[in-house]
Amino acid sequence: MVLASLERCRPDTSPLIDRRCFWVADRLFAHAERIGALAAELDRMDGQPGASRLQVVGIYEHPDGEEEEDTNPVEGLEKVGGQHQLLGWHLDARTLEFLRLTRAELDIDEYAY
Repeated sequence: MVLASLERCRPDTSPLIDRRCFWVADRLFAHAERIGALAAELDRMDGQPGASRLQVVGIYEHPDGEEEEDTNPVEGLEKVGGQHQLLGWHLDARTLEFLRLTRAELDIDEYAY
């Protein structure tokens, strides 16, 4: 069961993975328990878990000439040259609760070039 296709339902095109996940969770949160019940029923029907999934893909292009920033340096770690500025994300508690209620697996792929 596909929870949402962001390309088709998101009104703006924020490239940030956490914002995309939050948007889907926020929009569907009122239906989370019903989605979870349906996912559980589908899991029982085929005997395999994973009927529900939130899948997000981020593809980022590094603009030519953009100066890279290291705004949050971590002692002992060095930023690799060419690493895209938008890689990295986090999920808030409400989004995690949505994933739990919907019994959804989370599949995120990020590509930068």
